Amino acid sequence: MSDHIDTLKKLHTRLIDSRDGYRESRKQVSDEAAFVGFFDQRIAEREKFHTELHRQLGVDGVDVSEEGSAAASAHRGWLKLRDAVTGDNEAVYDEIINGESALVENYDDAIKATAGRPGYEFLTEQRASVQRAIDEAKAEKARHAVA
Repeated sequence: MSDHIDTLKKLHTRLIDSRDGYRESRKQVSDEAAFVGFFDQRIAEREKFHTELHRQLGVDGVDVSEEGSAAASAHRGWLKLRDAVTGDNEAVYDEIINGESALVENYDDAIKATAGRPGYEFLTEQRASVQRAIDEAKAEKARHAVA
């Protein structure tokens, strides 16, 4: 399999992990309005991004799994435990920023791997949206630190 397909499959899996992570986190923060809105936006966005990438991979004849990674599942379990113990909003924003930053790196790899290949232009806008989510999380973290 070519490197660009492997890179796109990694991004596809990472989008599933991200969506599922936000879904799980959303269940845990149903009483915190700031997180609910942020998480709902990310869930919808990740679902859209996943669908766009999945569709384009299908056009290219690539079969992809709809399962997330085992590592992400374990990470979500650890976050749930830590959050229950600490109740630390700043730590939650740190995890959001870390996860989104890793996703940006996946996008950077995918954009590089698909340079000059038709059909993957949407990756650049998706990456920009993930970067905006990082910026939003950083601003919220700073706002909560001051409050």
